[in-house]
Amino acid sequence: MTQISAKSGIRWGRIGLFYGIAAGWAVLVGAVLYLLGQRDLTGAGTASWVVILLALGYMPAPLVAALVVEKVDGRGFGLRRIFTRALGRQLLRMLAVTAAVVAALMATMVGLSWVAGNLLGVSGAGRLLISPADLVANIIASSGTSMNADQVATLNSQVPGLWWLLLISFGTAVLVGFTINGLFAFGEEYGWRGWLADELAPLGAIRANAIIGVMWGLWHAPLILLGYNYASYRLPGVVAMVAWAVAASFLLWRAREVTGSVLAAAVLHGAINGFAGIFGLILVETNPLIAAPLGAVGIAAIALVAALFWLFTRPVSPGDQPIAAESEGSLAESAPQLGESAA
Repeated sequence: MTQISAKSGIRWGRIGLFYGIAAGWAVLVGAVLYLLGQRDLTGAGTASWVVILLALGYMPAPLVAALVVEKVDGRGFGLRRIFTRALGRQLLRMLAVTAAVVAALMATMVGLSWVAGNLLGVSGAGRLLISPADLVANIIASSGTSMNADQVATLNSQVPGLWWLLLISFGTAVLVGFTINGLFAFGEEYGWRGWLADELAPLGAIRANAIIGVMWGLWHAPLILLGYNYASYRLPGVVAMVAWAVAASFLLWRAREVTGSVLAAAVLHGAINGFAGIFGLILVETNPLIAAPLGAVGIAAIALVAALFWLFTRPVSPGDQPIAAESEGSLAESAPQLGESAA
């Protein structure tokens, strides 16, 4: 990604340009949705074309912003340092990291949900549905349709138990993380955990991720103010999204560090998006500010898994990092990169 000198400090002007493009783009998409009458993006009320617009027209904003700034710099594009001969070796690391982290996240979110909701009765944390009959009842209620006895019996025979449902969701999450979801998430990650992370690396991991997380969370604000993710809790939803993004930034930053590629952050990001929907089926009586995956329970789970991820892993050595062409400089000669320990 972009090469910077530790002596020159942080290029706040370039960061301002990057964020102005990314955030301005987000505001523009939100304004278009508002003017088209899409002022309540709460789950089932969101039209399919809106979902497509968000994937194709919203998520690529950080990628475009980073490419624009890289073009202005005239020092080459970071894309050229991603798709190298080291990619095959990195893909195996990505698979191991994604599978392990997704499994840990799902298990932690489910476990904390059961403790908070079922055991302690925390209001809004949700009640975890364990029996197949309860799961079927919630699926029917969520669909908003009525079924006769035969249809219910058929559904009962088709819906697996909670643990099988989670296992299927896990496999699906990893698959979409490496395919369609990961592709769209790359539009975000090239900017946040790629270009911006390299720019802020001299600050050290804690301060850099705090800044990236706040910027990333606020970038979602135009959608959250339209009811996306947090329904009617719009302003509190922005605050919750910022907290979630800060915790998730540490997780995704570390994924890049231990694999040597920003693609790992995109794959993991896509996989998280891939399993998030399962909590709408297995939890009832939830408040989006409290319940997993985006409320306080989800934030706590991500923070815990991120802490363990940092504790039990180490960054790949500089020798495992793809080296840029000499005309673009060497990663080893630049400021601390995400494949190294940032001071």
